[in-house]
Amino acid sequence: MSATTDVIPDPAPRPSGLSPERLAPLGRPALRLLLLVVLFAALLPPQCMIADLIDEREARQRDVWAEIATAWGRPQSVLPPTLAVPTQIRGEPVPMIGPGGMPVLPAVPPPPTPAVLAIPPATLEARLRMEPETRQRGIFAAVVYRARIELTGTLSVPAEIPAGEHDWREAAIVLAATDLRATAAEPVLESGDRRLTAAGASGWESCRGMETIRWPLRLGAPPAPGTTVPFSVAIDLRGTSSFRLLAAARRTAFEASAPWATPSFAGTDLPARSEITDDAFRAEWLAGNRQAGARVSTDWCEALGRTAGVQEINLLEAVPTYRMVNRAAKYAVLIVALALLTYTLFELLARVAIHPVQYALVGLSVVLFPLLLLALGEPLGFSAAFAIAAAMVTAQSGAYTAMTTRRWGLAALFAGVLAGMFAFVHTVLRLESYSLLAGAVALFAGLSVLMVVTRRVRWGA
Repeated sequence: MSATTDVIPDPAPRPSGLSPERLAPLGRPALRLLLLVVLFAALLPPQCMIADLIDEREARQRDVWAEIATAWGRPQSVLPPTLAVPTQIRGEPVPMIGPGGMPVLPAVPPPPTPAVLAIPPATLEARLRMEPETRQRGIFAAVVYRARIELTGTLSVPAEIPAGEHDWREAAIVLAATDLRATAAEPVLESGDRRLTAAGASGWESCRGMETIRWPLRLGAPPAPGTTVPFSVAIDLRGTSSFRLLAAARRTAFEASAPWATPSFAGTDLPARSEITDDAFRAEWLAGNRQAGARVSTDWCEALGRTAGVQEINLLEAVPTYRMVNRAAKYAVLIVALALLTYTLFELLARVAIHPVQYALVGLSVVLFPLLLLALGEPLGFSAAFAIAAAMVTAQSGAYTAMTTRRWGLAALFAGVLAGMFAFVHTVLRLESYSLLAGAVALFAGLSVLMVVTRRVRWGA
């Protein structure tokens, strides 16, 4: 009896290694993407720590700016010459409840309240010349300036003056500014053929938050309505970062110039004309103030300031280092994601094995970019620091990729990707107004490239 044995053929062996048709090396692609997400999340805390450090250094810069402003001169605000008259205002007596619930007026009227009658200029012409410079304190700096402002105009006594007990014998022309320390010698004010000498502060003309200079008119009697008082005076000032003219006059013509290439004009009135070159600027304002008029107030500066136009000049840094570093740090998150994604594509498409630790080390190299940028930017400035920090990170990551993959072509490609991303970020930071448009278009283009590159990857394999 013969026995027959059924021979079951061996199944066809599975192909080993990477199948070009499937493009699924080293495990499932979905697991690789999960690893990518986990690594990216693990790299977020160091980036947050660096962002906190940037905020801390920026706060220190603001503290140094405030210290320099205190020692040199605060941002200046100037209220032009105003006709000021000490006065007394009496309030209406407040009835009291008498017997039987009937209101009874007090026997003694309330005492008068000291105040100031303030008459702003009818016309004002102001010319400002600023001489900016940068003051250092350690590695921190602030933009300060010397300035000379020439003020010419007329003061006109209105036909209707607010009620009050006005002491015209003490009437004076008063100018107010934030900081008058630069005015070492008392300036002389010319009024027609009269030269008025500044007098010491008497108290009644004081301005809350501002310093004043007073030129007594020494009037023998109240001036007739319509009387015009011309004035012309020049004041030397020192300030930090910005200058504001409070245009309280009915009509104001203001001209300002300085050898500074990056001014910013703000306030309620923008220049009618401005010219900015590579090393200087010049601007002109023409403004009217229909609300200008005589006012009686216990704080005459505040009363005039409420209705005055504001013509403001800010002397900006050409490249604000901390603001640019802060913005670059936000884009660094995208560079980290791109670096990790590039490594994943190397695994999926180039048949190389990369360990998760190697992913993490390259990610940490890119995370250090904003820290290097901050450390180099404080002494060197943003542009030089960006170029050096980007070159350091690109060289380190590219060399490490070459050592781990032993494929110089991939290392060059990876370095090129990082260099291109750094160049893109620098361009976006420079665009300012169009940075959002450029970033959105670039992200869309990058996603399109990623779709094309991974079109044959079977993510569920």
